[in-house]
Amino acid sequence: MPTARQSENYRLVVVSPVYDDAIAAAQLLGHLQRVFAATDVRLHVLFIDDGSPVPLTYQLHPPEIAPGVQVDILRLRRNVGHQRAIALGVAYVHERIPCNGVLIMDADGEDRPEDAAQLVARCREQDNDRIIFAERTRRSESAVFQFFYRVYQLLHWVLTGIRVRVGNFSVVPATHLPALVTLPALWNHYAAAVFQARLPHDSMPSTRAFRYNGRSKMNFVGLVIHGLQALSVFIDVVAVRLLIAVFLFACGCGALLATALLVRSNVGGIATMLVFALAVLLGSFSLTLGFLNQRNSLDFIPIRDYNFFVEALHSVSIPDEHAQLCGRGA
Repeated sequence: MPTARQSENYRLVVVSPVYDDAIAAAQLLGHLQRVFAATDVRLHVLFIDDGSPVPLTYQLHPPEIAPGVQVDILRLRRNVGHQRAIALGVAYVHERIPCNGVLIMDADGEDRPEDAAQLVARCREQDNDRIIFAERTRRSESAVFQFFYRVYQLLHWVLTGIRVRVGNFSVVPATHLPALVTLPALWNHYAAAVFQARLPHDSMPSTRAFRYNGRSKMNFVGLVIHGLQALSVFIDVVAVRLLIAVFLFACGCGALLATALLVRSNVGGIATMLVFALAVLLGSFSLTLGFLNQRNSLDFIPIRDYNFFVEALHSVSIPDEHAQLCGRGA
C-alpha cells in the first residue's frame, strides 16, 4: 500500500458513494472545502459512482475547487449498492492513494461535514490509532422509520450481543486499511465488518442532518436488506445463539413431558412438542455447522477482487482528457 510521507499536513481521502445525485455531491464538496479550509488537512475527495445511469463525470458541476484539493470520480462497471461501493472505494484507496486517513460518509447531506471535521480531529487526538465512528444522538427520519429501527436494534442485540449505535460515517486511520480490505464481511456491511474483526474503534456523538436534494432512494425493503446484511456478518454467532435457544426450548419440553408422565396429564401434546423441538434442534445444529464451515472459505476479498468492478478513474481537478483508466489493463 502507498503510504503518506510524514509532513505537517494530514492527508485525508473522503470516500463517498454516489448514485445519480450529482447535485448533492457538488454541495458536499463545497461544504467539505469550507469546513477544512482553515485546517492543515489536505483534502482528496473520491466519489464512487455506483453505476449511475448517466455517469457522474458528465453530471457533476462542482464549485470552484480550492488549491491543494483533489477531486476524483471512481466509476464502477455496474450498480453494486451502497455498502459494496464503500468496500470497493476503500480497497482502491488502500492500493492507489497515499494518505493518513479515510473519511467514509454519504454524499446526500445527512452526514454533516462539520461532524466530519470533528471525527478527524478526534482520530488525530488518539494518535491516528482508532477508527472513529459518528454515533447518532438525534435522528431526522419519520416516527415510523425510527420505530422499526429500534426493533432492528433490539433484534441485533439479542442475536449478536452487539448494540447497534453507529453507521458508515467514520474516519479510518491508514494503518487499519490493510486489515480492513482483507475482510470478506466488508462486502456486506462496513461497520459490522469493523466490529467483527475487533479493529480498535471509538465513537463520538453526532446529529443526522437533512438531505441536500430530493428524497432517499432507499425503500422499506432496501432497509430490511441492509439490516439483514449486517446480521449476516455475524451469522456464526447468530446460528450458535439460535441453537442454544432451541436447545433450552427442547430441555423445557422434556421437563414438561417428565412432569406430565408423573401426573398422567396431556402426555400426547407435550410429546408432540418435544419431537418438534428435537427436530428443530437437529436442523439448527446442522445449519450451525454449515455456517461455521463457511468461515474457512474466502469468497470476495476486497483488495484482491475490487478491480473487477472498476471501470475508470476520472479526475475533476484537471481537464477530463487526463482521465486515467484503472481497470485490469491499467
